[in-house]
Amino acid sequence: MVDWLANNAGTTGLLFFFGTFLVIAIWAFRPKAKQQIESYKNIPLAEDDA
Repeated sequence: MVDWLANNAGTTGLLFFFGTFLVIAIWAFRPKAKQQIESYKNIPLAEDDA
């Protein structure tokens, strides 16, 4: 198993990071997240109360 992983590390890494990207993209673009993401866009413009 370790030999196969070492021989195919490039492909394995590519598939791992592509899968991670897909999960994050699906999570970010789900319909329920729109309101939460919309509230995040104003964070840099919010006044500092401190």
